[in-house]
Amino acid sequence: MLRLVFLRVVSGVAALCAVLAAGASARPDEDAVLSPLAMQIADRPHPVLGADGLNHLVYEIRIVNQSPADVTIDRIQPRADGDRFGPGRDGPALTSMLVGSAVGAEIPAGGSAQLFMDVTYPRRAEPPRRLAHGVNLTIPPDQSIAFRGVPTRVSRQGAIEVAPPLRGPGWVAGNGCCNETNAHRGAVLSIDGTLHVAERFAIDYVQLNENGFLFEGAKDDLANYGYFGAKLHSATDGKVVRIQDGQPEQVPGLLPTGQTVQTAGGNYMVVKVDSGHYAFYAHMQPGSLRFEKGDRVKEGQVIGLLGNTGNTDGPHLHFHVMDGPSPLQSNGIPFVHPSFTGEGTVTNIGPIQGGAIATVDPDALAGRMKHAMPLNNQVIDFGPQAR
Repeated sequence: MLRLVFLRVVSGVAALCAVLAAGASARPDEDAVLSPLAMQIADRPHPVLGADGLNHLVYEIRIVNQSPADVTIDRIQPRADGDRFGPGRDGPALTSMLVGSAVGAEIPAGGSAQLFMDVTYPRRAEPPRRLAHGVNLTIPPDQSIAFRGVPTRVSRQGAIEVAPPLRGPGWVAGNGCCNETNAHRGAVLSIDGTLHVAERFAIDYVQLNENGFLFEGAKDDLANYGYFGAKLHSATDGKVVRIQDGQPEQVPGLLPTGQTVQTAGGNYMVVKVDSGHYAFYAHMQPGSLRFEKGDRVKEGQVIGLLGNTGNTDGPHLHFHVMDGPSPLQSNGIPFVHPSFTGEGTVTNIGPIQGGAIATVDPDALAGRMKHAMPLNNQVIDFGPQAR
């Protein structure tokens, strides 16, 4: 016989605990509990091999505190087939990837947050078909709750392989994936009331010169950036489905005001690779786009020049792959390059944007790599050819 239990919304920690206790008698199976946090994974993760030699499952957990009490997340442990899968998140590893109204790991009553997950596993291991999570919570003063849930399917589709969009050495994968909430990884944007994570795997490519600087001379002069005007190459065959041109160059060194969803990408091109993959190239020089909407491009063709247009504080190529034609109203999909050489990792990414010489750890993410995705702040030599 099914017994219906109606819960009245009440306030106060004591009332919440009473509700949790009452829920225990009405749970649908012996393991279920009533949780004060609603947690959801919107986009199933796509496996991708990173330049660190590990497979990555990258996704976001959207969290809403539906209770009248502040709730602390003590730990989240990914699980597959009932077992732990990859490292759990607690302490600094948890709080550093939690963005929103959270104070540390505490989600205030009625608050919300995004938890940015990067679950890694060995290169040759098979990805799980599903992920779930073990979650440990605390409600003050000392009410503990533990449950398993927050499931997601894992995509059976691997990362798309695309040629590098640039040539030569010294290219830094700024704001890249996956282990910190930088300008791309932490960009969950609400547009027309719907959340999208278009920049999940996006990279801002800048280039160090032979002396280890991004620029030499005045910071606000584009002529002092040796890579300004570098040729941009199509990473794939495909059809140009969106372009924007005519946006002016910005003054480097500061972000411009008044940018909108429409102008943020500056002068850009979107190339449809197939029905589920679109390549996005942003911040190009005005008048440099060599193709029109409807044109077909071939991998390796020059499509334009690297510029500093749109929402940018310095010249760079913003590149990402997405599941739709809209640069921001789509979701990011992982990509890998056939081959490239890692030259180390920049350890002072902030100071070099102010004119400091780059400090590069030559052993981090170094060596010849194949069928892998560049990772955050990696220095890369793409060589003279795309393949």
